[in-house]
Amino acid sequence: MITINNVSHHIDHSPILNNISLSLEDAQVIALIGPNGAGKSTLFSVMSRLQPLQSGSVQFGEYDIAHTDSKVMAKTVAILAQNNQLQGRLRVEELLMFGRYPYHQGRPTPADHQKVAEVIQKFELQDMADRYLSTLSGGQQQRVLIAMIVCQDTPYLLLDEPLNNLDMYHSGQLMRALRSLAHEQKKTVVIVLHDINQAAQFADTVVMMKAGQVIQTGHPIEVLTQETIQDLYGVKATVIEHKGYPVIIDSRV
Repeated sequence: MITINNVSHHIDHSPILNNISLSLEDAQVIALIGPNGAGKSTLFSVMSRLQPLQSGSVQFGEYDIAHTDSKVMAKTVAILAQNNQLQGRLRVEELLMFGRYPYHQGRPTPADHQKVAEVIQKFELQDMADRYLSTLSGGQQQRVLIAMIVCQDTPYLLLDEPLNNLDMYHSGQLMRALRSLAHEQKKTVVIVLHDINQAAQFADTVVMMKAGQVIQTGHPIEVLTQETIQDLYGVKATVIEHKGYPVIIDSRV
């Protein structure tokens, strides 16, 4: 379980997060949604220790992020932030092997090579495994970065806007792969998303944020209603149901 208790965060004395408390069950896809400035990426940064925890606590299973050794956290939580710089002289397969570093410490074993091969196949990267990162498009680089954190094989994965630069096919393929990790391998996947329909279709739990606070939390069909979307985004939307999941249409079209 992910347990967040009384987390607040300020930047230059301006409140960004206001007393956030959440308890999120394991083995599911959790989508953080909300308008720009809602505090989604700040909460992500605090959870992932990219920004210091100013108040409150965050715990992944038995591990409190403020009191757990970095080597232990590296085997507990894998992180994909928004801004990542890739080294051009690395090949794709070499980058994925970096995801195994918490385990092999620079000396890859057959098990590490096997994990990388499995992820290359799962993410359909066979045709680019030997290519240099500098030769890849933005979307291809994004897919490779996500594959790298999956290679880390942690029980918790945090991804900030993982659909950036991905086309419709690869966005769907990625979300299905992440849902498979959650449902079949019992991993817990937390994703910051701007695409509300991707959250509606693939998330098990949606956390709706606005002005640094959590407004609602629940299954997409429960919380993604015309009223909540109007409150969250200021947009009048039509919400229809398809196979038990909501589909949100901007009524202004």
